[in-house]
Amino acid sequence: MGGVGLSELLLLALITLLVVGPQRLPEVARTVGHWTRHARQAWASLKSEFQDEMDRDHNRRILEEEQSRKQSEPSGQESHERRDDAD
Repeated sequence: MGGVGLSELLLLALITLLVVGPQRLPEVARTVGHWTRHARQAWASLKSEFQDEMDRDHNRRILEEEQSRKQSEPSGQESHERRDDAD
């Protein structure tokens, strides 16, 4: 819960009840729930986009490393293949 304990939640609920009153408390609770849900969805979306970008970057680096290895290897493989053809 982000460092908020049960006693803090109960105190917050009591203060909210005193400030808002029992008549408007359900409406306020729904509004707070609505905004909390939107905030969580936005955070999850942001995390997902960030993870996708990190995965793309990681995959790009792997491909670049493989391409650089392939560019440096063919000269060694060609000479080996030529020796096999000569036999």
